[in-house]
Amino acid sequence: MTTSPAELAQLRAILATLPRRPRSPETTAAPAVPFDALPPLTPALRAAIEAAALANNDRYLEAFLEPHSFCPFARGGRLRGQTRRIVHLAERAEAAPLLALFEDAAREPAHAVIQVILPMIEVAPEAWIRFCQDLTAAGNQARGEAQAVFAVAPLHPALRYSSANPYALIPLFRRTPDPTIQWVRLDALARLYAGRGSDKVYVDPEELDGYLARPRKSPLFERIAETNHAMATRLGIDEVERTLRDLADAARRRYTQLLLGAAPPGRAAAGGCPHRALATDTSPPRPALFARDDRWALAALDDLPPRAPRRFLADGVEVAVVRVDDRVHVLHGRCPHRNAPLSDAVVEVDRLVCPHHGWDFQLATGHSQGVPGAQVARFAAWIDDGLVWVDGRELRGFRASHAEVFEPGDDVL
Repeated sequence: MTTSPAELAQLRAILATLPRRPRSPETTAAPAVPFDALPPLTPALRAAIEAAALANNDRYLEAFLEPHSFCPFARGGRLRGQTRRIVHLAERAEAAPLLALFEDAAREPAHAVIQVILPMIEVAPEAWIRFCQDLTAAGNQARGEAQAVFAVAPLHPALRYSSANPYALIPLFRRTPDPTIQWVRLDALARLYAGRGSDKVYVDPEELDGYLARPRKSPLFERIAETNHAMATRLGIDEVERTLRDLADAARRRYTQLLLGAAPPGRAAAGGCPHRALATDTSPPRPALFARDDRWALAALDDLPPRAPRRFLADGVEVAVVRVDDRVHVLHGRCPHRNAPLSDAVVEVDRLVCPHHGWDFQLATGHSQGVPGAQVARFAAWIDDGLVWVDGRELRGFRASHAEVFEPGDDVL
């Protein structure tokens, strides 16, 4: 690969964004953080932001990185459990908590890649790169071992890149929605690159001229860079940049909505919006069979399929009925997030999971495990003469105290 002096200068700058074997610093003092601390957060808001950060990262992986194999080992590492993601809310402008995460990660050899996501911080990409490098150098030296444990690849939504050559384009693929520290175990990298054409993986800018002058086989890292460059060129580099910018913009909007008090996102464990979304049930709820003595008979027990929600309308209240063995659970028939009918929901063990955005509700209580503070109303129900009954007074009390924000026909999903 022929490189002009101008491209060489650009390449030196770009190499700062790549995983580097950290040099030993003169001191193990934690570096100063280049960003302001976040404002104090409530426990519910912390949980919602953490879930949003993981969902944002999921979208980066699922909509961009993995479908085009820009990191050919990402999917396999994730499926094998070799990648660990941590959301760090920087409520203190200190590096000490991050060094503690470094030490914890160093003791877990099963995780080859550690990603520490810092949502909502404001930091320039150049300052972020230097901070990640200094933090990693301090973490490696603090362990007091001869061999460093981690290399670092700083990830940031605004990393500088150039399309001049495959190496200079690499930072484009590392434009994650949030500033992220990506630590990679050096022993795992050594195993990965062993026998793949070169034992030289990390190149300091000062050593670049000599490295390029040496004859060598094309190593794995270079081959990936070349094929990524070809893929990006085929897709359109401007289009790739736009996709990543849209992901970062969506992440910022998501955090803004949370800070302004909007509904929190779906379960972190589900990785954001799940892919099993079903077609929305547009049929009207079935009317209750009849009322007697201020009680409503919703349906015959034998007419309810097991573990499949069915919607009914009783005294003006829409309810979802779920039969589990010979027990029944009756909950309000609409998801409180975006008014999806809970007849769309999937029964997973002891809870309903709305497939549209992943909100979950325990059958026994109506409370959500994945979305702090969220719940759907649950009504007392019993079986008599083979019929499922609910209390009319409870239905009226619910109707009097709950104003529906969305109408059933609203297209808000």
